Amino acid sequence: MSASSKVRVGIILPESHYGEAEWQNAERAIAFADEAAGGGAQLVLFPEGYPGPMTGPLDNPKFPFDPIEELKKKAKQHSIYIIAGNVTDSDVAGAYLLTLRLLGPEGTELACYLRQQPDTPPLNAYLYGGKGHLLPGQEPCVVDTDLGRIGLLICSEMWVPELPRLLMLRGAEIVVSPIHGRHSKTGFQASDTWHCIARARAAENLFYALSTQNIYLRDDFDYKTQLSAGAIAAGPEEMIGKRIDPGILFCDLDMDRLRYLRTRNFDEENLSRQDDPDWVPLRCRPGQIFERDPALYRELAEPSPYSFDYQYWRTDDLDSWISEYDRIYEGDYQRILKKYGAPFTFKER
Repeated sequence: MSASSKVRVGIILPESHYGEAEWQNAERAIAFADEAAGGGAQLVLFPEGYPGPMTGPLDNPKFPFDPIEELKKKAKQHSIYIIAGNVTDSDVAGAYLLTLRLLGPEGTELACYLRQQPDTPPLNAYLYGGKGHLLPGQEPCVVDTDLGRIGLLICSEMWVPELPRLLMLRGAEIVVSPIHGRHSKTGFQASDTWHCIARARAAENLFYALSTQNIYLRDDFDYKTQLSAGAIAAGPEEMIGKRIDPGILFCDLDMDRLRYLRTRNFDEENLSRQDDPDWVPLRCRPGQIFERDPALYRELAEPSPYSFDYQYWRTDDLDSWISEYDRIYEGDYQRILKKYGAPFTFKER
């Protein structure tokens, strides 16, 4: 499939509604799709689980329509790609699936990615309105499009170096990893680190890394002090764009430059003094994707004492994750449970 030389992306940073009120995200998502298309976006990225349902009841009757189905229509109307998500039921009672969906300009769903390495149950319960158990997906996802090859991750999967690297090995040129975002004050402040991670992954894998988050509208919560990352677009050579206020971040991705960096290495030309006044200096390592020796990394695929068992749900006892936490915490997790009263109990106000 022929690919574009320039790709304009519209990265949505919305004010989002949480829980029972999240049905209000649906109409706003449609308006954002129209606005992004009007700004020339060829690829539109929404935050994790947006427009939902995700944090509230999955069968909330207040939703005016099925958001994903309506976004398919917008993708077709504007001949664009849209990336959006939600949470759905699974075949395991009490467990759910977190999806990230790539919708194409024909109005069809090109991919439905399931997060391969979900958060652990306490964080899931905090983020998803008590839904503590998300079943892991089984396959990486890279989709060939006329914009380029798009890889899908969700939130902190970008922090796991092996997952973006797998997408690079499958040819991904644009990797998205939308973030959830916090809905109350917590002890977590990692905005600067998120920006660092996005730039590092883009540089070491020679792809464009895109992300954004939900900015939750809740009483007594100042999102500016608890921002996870905002909207960001990182490239191998620089941070291309970022936004911290609600709205749309528009960025243009130079795919020709990316492909140049991917098909070169250090050579006699770029290691020589440049006489060409139009020469663009290299601000990353060209050919970085080829400089790897798999024989050195076998240990990465082996379990370690610190590995959480993401297959705990197969025991038919969803509470078996607690013993995993006790093992990793070396018994200290019982102190935390005693302090807060029970699993999935948080001090949010």
